[in-house]
Amino acid sequence: MAFERLVSKNLSKYTYLKVQLEFEDSQTYVEEVRFKAVILKALKQLHGDSGAAIPFDILRYNKRKMEAILRVQSSCLVKLWSALTLFGEYAELVCAFRVHQVSGHLMALAVDSRQDMHLVLQSNT
Repeated sequence: MAFERLVSKNLSKYTYLKVQLEFEDSQTYVEEVRFKAVILKALKQLHGDSGAAIPFDILRYNKRKMEAILRVQSSCLVKLWSALTLFGEYAELVCAFRVHQVSGHLMALAVDSRQDMHLVLQSNT
């Protein structure tokens, strides 16, 4: 039997990311509008004005966790992800974005497989 390699390309127009903003000072929180401004600053800092023009949406935002689900055109994913990864300071405060999940399907972000595995392991012990 011959080995056959199958490659599945993401044909989705959009890609979804679950990201979290963390500040060195754990007492710092930002509103949704400020969260979007931080992302725009990260895009502009790395990619200039063309980066700041990348369209993205915040579909859900949790202020307490400073965690959001973002929607971006799949063609712009690499630019957004790289800008978030390399961003490190906002308003003279050290910060970092953590990209927890990325998917071409929004429904895939509803479940965190690592968290579910943790729950399964706990129930078996």
